[in-house]
Parts: sequence; C-alpha cells; structure tokens
Amino acid sequence: MHVLVYAVIFLLGIVHFYGRSIVDAIRRRRRLVRLINRIPGPPSYPIVGSVLNFSPNSEKFTYQMEYYFRVFSEGIQNDGLLKMWIGPVPIVMLTRAETIKTLLESQTLISKPPEYGFIKKWLGEGLLTSTGDKWYQRRKILTPTFHFSILQNFIPIFNRQTDVMLQCLEKHEDGRKFDFYTYIKLVALDIISETAMGVNINSQLGENEDYVHAVRRLSELIWHQMRFPWLKLKPIWYATGMGHEFDECLKMIEGMSNRVIVERKKRLQEDKENYNYEESGGKRKLAFLDLLLEMQEENKLSDKDIREEVDTFMFEGHDTVSSTMGFFVQTMGQMPDIQEKLYLELDEIFKGEDRDVTMEDLNKMKYLEQCMKETIRILPTVPMIGRRITEDTILNGYEIPAGVTVMVAPFATQRDPRFYPNPDIFDPERFTLDQISKRSPYSFLPFSAGPRNCIGQKFAMMEQKILLSKLFRKYRVISTLSELENRGLPELILKPSKGFPIRIEPRF
Repeated sequence: MHVLVYAVIFLLGIVHFYGRSIVDAIRRRRRLVRLINRIPGPPSYPIVGSVLNFSPNSEKFTYQMEYYFRVFSEGIQNDGLLKMWIGPVPIVMLTRAETIKTLLESQTLISKPPEYGFIKKWLGEGLLTSTGDKWYQRRKILTPTFHFSILQNFIPIFNRQTDVMLQCLEKHEDGRKFDFYTYIKLVALDIISETAMGVNINSQLGENEDYVHAVRRLSELIWHQMRFPWLKLKPIWYATGMGHEFDECLKMIEGMSNRVIVERKKRLQEDKENYNYEESGGKRKLAFLDLLLEMQEENKLSDKDIREEVDTFMFEGHDTVSSTMGFFVQTMGQMPDIQEKLYLELDEIFKGEDRDVTMEDLNKMKYLEQCMKETIRILPTVPMIGRRITEDTILNGYEIPAGVTVMVAPFATQRDPRFYPNPDIFDPERFTLDQISKRSPYSFLPFSAGPRNCIGQKFAMMEQKILLSKLFRKYRVISTLSELENRGLPELILKPSKGFPIRIEPRF
C-alpha cells in the first residue's frame, strides 16, 4: 500500500513539474510571438513563417529583400526594424543607424546567433564565432598581432602576389572578355595563406588545387545549409551527398592547417633569434601563425586554439576581400570618368615609375580610398551582421525578448537617404573627411562597429589599396555588364551573379 502511495505521489510530482514547465514554455512562446509581431514585416503563416514570400532563386531573393527593406524600413512611420519568421524562428533586422548603435556599441550583447553554428564546424571557437569571456580573451591576445609595425611587414607580400596576378593577366591584353573573379580569388588566397600561415600555396600558378577547391567549396556548402533549414537534419544533409563532401573538404583544410602549425613550431624552435619579432631586426618576416605561436605558452593557447584563429583569418580574409575588390573593378569599369580621376591620383603619386607600393604611397591614395568606400557602401560585402539577444532589450521602443536573433542589414543602412542623398548613385565625394564628419559612424558598416568590429580592417584596406593601385596603374578596365545585369547576391558574403566579366587595355 505504501509503495502505491509513494508511486502516486511521485507521478503527481512529475506531472506537476513538467506541467508547470510546459505552461511556462507556452507563456514564453506567446509572449515572444506577441512582442515580435508588433514589429512590421512581410506576411507570415503557421509553421512556415515568412518563407513562402521568398523565391529560392538567389537573384529574385535579392530583389525581394530590397523591396521589403524599402517598404518596411524607409518610411517616416517606421522605426528601422523589420521582422521575418523563418519557420517558427523570428529574425529581427535593423536598418537605421540610431537603432544599430544601441546594439553594436553594447558591451554585453556580443553573442553570435545560432545561425553561425554552421561556420563553427569549420572555425571552431575562433574570434568570429566565440563569445563571452573566451571572446574577450582572444580579442585581447590577437589585437597586438595587427599592430601597425606588423602590418608593414606584409607590404612586400601584397606587392609580390599582386605582381604574379598582373603577369597572369597579360594574356588578356588582346581586349577579349574574361572573368576577373577567378584571378582575384586566387591572389586573395595566396596573400592570406602567406600572411596567415607563412606558406605560399601558389594557387595563381595552378598549385595546391585540392586545397583551393576545398576552401571554395566549404563556403558554398555552409551557405546551402544556412539557406535551406531542412539541411540541418543529418540524415537529409548526408543523403544529399553534401554532408560527406563537407567532411572531406574540412579534413583537407584542417590537415593543411595542422601540418603547417607543426612545421612552423619546429622552425621557430630552430631559429630562436626570430622568436620575438621586435628582436629579429627584420631578418625574417613572421606570419600571423608565428606570432600566435610566440604567445602560445604565455596565453595558454593549444594547437587547436591556434588553428581556429588561423582558419578564421583565412576565412574572413579570402572571400570577403576578393568580392570587395571584384565589385570595385566592375564599378570602375562601368564609370570611365571616375576611372580617369583615379588615374590622375595614381600618376601623381608614382610619376610613371614602375615600382612597388610603399606605406607612404598608401597614405596618399585619398581618392582611391573614397572610391573603395563608396563601392562597399552600395555593395556591402558582408550583407548581414548577426547578434543573439541574451537579455530582454529595448530597441527603438520595441522590446526584443532574450534568445531572438537580430541582424544588422548594411545594405539598407548604407542607402539611408537621410545620410546619403540619392543613395543609388555612385559618388565618391560622399567620403571626403568633411562629409564623413556629418554622418553617424553607424551609417557605414563595412567592418561592423563597436567592440566586435573587424580586427583585420587595416590589413584589408592595405591589401586592397596595393592590389588595386597596381592594377589601375597598368590597365584601363571596361566592364561588359552593368550593375543591374550582374546583381550582387547575398550569400555568406555578397557575390556577383555572373562573375566579374571585364576587358582590359594596357594604359601605356
């Protein structure tokens, strides 16, 4: 009898506990739906959410996103917030600088959303994907590796790899059309491999093709999994064959990174006089990996920790840079008048000399930098910047519950007519110092902003200035497609729908 009583009491306790949990979960869900649905956005439907409003075709999807940004976030009556339901999961998008400032300048709202989980399979807990104390620790460790004195050491690499690209382009001097994207991706990969790992993979010369393919394909597979939620399910992921391909590509990349780490550790041990870059007297230029290995013992970094950061640097410094430079070249090729002004600046700096670019030269490239920034404003290479709300937060009068993913949309922010009159018109004069001073710093977000801004932004600007200045000193560029004919497609990064078809003509 006593056993039966205890059993009944136990069962009642279970029912009470789980019953309350279920009731609490229902209450939280109803509250979330109520708060999120206060925010304007496209129609949503049970179970599927807003998904049925969008085409699976990337180009059509781009037009649809532009439409919704304009309808729901540009009117005076709107507050720069736009909500969408991806199935049962809400996504809140921010489009106005004032609201974005609240989010990005926060010292506590620094967590990346669950959507970055796909990238974690490749990058682990590196600087891009980590959060909390681990992120703060990594950021503190890595910041000195992007010091001005270290970045200067990379200038010869930028120059040399650009020269290889220019030699490869010589076969196109006959004026026939070709896809520049192929060349810009390979030179960006060669540069990042040599500066990050100290290894020249010579992808521009056709070497290490398996590794080059793995890097390219892994990004594509990650985007597929992010775009189509059902691919999160392992049986479907592997049934499509993409799961097995992903594993093979990841194995190839991790194998390369691990081999290089072992080799560089051995080399540093054998070459003690270079163990501290300040004492080396410039005898040997140290790669990003070498600098991390120097700090390994002091900062208790494992080989896995180091590989995560090297892989992160490879990921962020390859695709983004190549797309940015490709869109720049395409844009210049569409605007011969702007290109002529660029020639004037470069000819004034170099006086017709065929020489490498120096740091002093970079500081003089004001108009080139204005054109670069205007290109990134109109065609932001990073189409979305994500955060996970870790505590209930008020954004411009709307309460966003903890756990919701918030995305900053630079495409919309950087076309806000309050800051950029006639925002669809390309105008480098928007980025004179005088004009910049009149705008919110959160109205231009090519490298994000706040505590989680891009640590490698100076590296990226130096690399791009050197490559682009050398290209336009040597060639006149003619684009064979307009911007409307060759849309930027928002994938992991913004990519062209049809490559970068151009023609080149020697200037001299």
